[in-house]
Amino acid sequence: MTQEELNALQVKVGADAAAAIKKELEAYDVKMKAFATEVAKQNGGITEAQFTEYKKSAESAIEAVKTIAEKQGTTLAEVALKLGNASEGKKSIAQTLKDDEEALRKVYDNGVGTKTYMVQFNAQGQPVMKAVELTNKTAGTIGTIDGIGGGVSSITQSLDAATLLRVGAGAMINNQYRNTSWVFDLVNTISADFNATPFVMWFDEQAKDGASATTTEGATKPATQYKYQLKSATYKKEATLIGMTQEFQMDFGQLESNILNVGRIDVINRVNQAILPDIIANATAYNANGEAAAFKGTDGIANVNEFDVIAAMAAQVENATFGAKANAAVMGTNKKYRMGIIKNTQGAYLNPPDVLAGIGFVGNPTMGADAILVGDLKQYNVILRGGLIVKVGYNGNDFGNNAFSIVMEQYYFNYISTIRKVAIVSGSDFATVKALITS
Repeated sequence: MTQEELNALQVKVGADAAAAIKKELEAYDVKMKAFATEVAKQNGGITEAQFTEYKKSAESAIEAVKTIAEKQGTTLAEVALKLGNASEGKKSIAQTLKDDEEALRKVYDNGVGTKTYMVQFNAQGQPVMKAVELTNKTAGTIGTIDGIGGGVSSITQSLDAATLLRVGAGAMINNQYRNTSWVFDLVNTISADFNATPFVMWFDEQAKDGASATTTEGATKPATQYKYQLKSATYKKEATLIGMTQEFQMDFGQLESNILNVGRIDVINRVNQAILPDIIANATAYNANGEAAAFKGTDGIANVNEFDVIAAMAAQVENATFGAKANAAVMGTNKKYRMGIIKNTQGAYLNPPDVLAGIGFVGNPTMGADAILVGDLKQYNVILRGGLIVKVGYNGNDFGNNAFSIVMEQYYFNYISTIRKVAIVSGSDFATVKALITS
């Protein structure tokens, strides 16, 4: 019974009765299909016992439907007209099968296909049968999404979450933006043999005793004694541990390579990040010995701007080192660009004065917003003991968890000689120096 037939029956006899009738007819339909199949197998012939069994089944179904319909005031004949939306069959079962012999044989020979019949009883109580055509669902256009040609998608998926992730194993990787090892470019970076002594040593010259003097012939010459202090320190180590499963390595080889690469970058960048505060801490403060007063003179400096600040700090470096010139002015990124748009009172952009031509303006977001560091940064030393060390092994329960661990290490030491600290000057910010040199 189709949905349209069921809806029509509900209108006529009510929902409850229609449901009961549908149930009886579905059971009846199952037996009739089996009956027709058996007939086809036997080339139209059946035994008397088989026919009697199917007849009883049909009579029972019809009687049940008739009883239900009569309770609703509807005769069986009216119900029959509603079912199938056609009149009752006129031919006997044997005659109908005989007429369709060729079609049934094709189904049998091909091993595929169906032929559907409806068996009824006529007014004389004799079984009659007719072929019926079941309404097939209309095929839609093949597509990957719903709504193409009024149909639904021809493709669905039932993949587990892990499989879906593995599908994207070869996808493009967009990494986070990372800082660079920019401090290494500014300072004196040295590579040392890893198998050399596990410490760093250097001499700092101390203040001498005595001095030379202008003497006359035969006079006693003054003595001079030079002194040195031997200093040492052990290496530092920057390290990280990365754990990974064997399955991840097999499924996401591209990501594994990327992780090892960014891990290396992060370790080196972390060394840079640790060195910068040490450079600032070991720099000489501006005006430590009254340099600001000497720089601005008796008249002072009018309309002080950031260029004046860098010039004042660079002058302190050159005075303290007897000619070593500052090579860098390190500041925040925003401050560097703000200096690039300094204007005069008429709104015209100002260029740095020629006296600052040899000083590179370096901006990096790790510096404070108004911080300033000026000097000869090549006087600060960074010693890398060998290259980055990468070790692979088992850590803790790695073996039992089918995992492994990767260790990345970088040994290094950073320092500036005590007597070279005057070559780097800390503001500590632009505002402080401006206030010291303003008239």
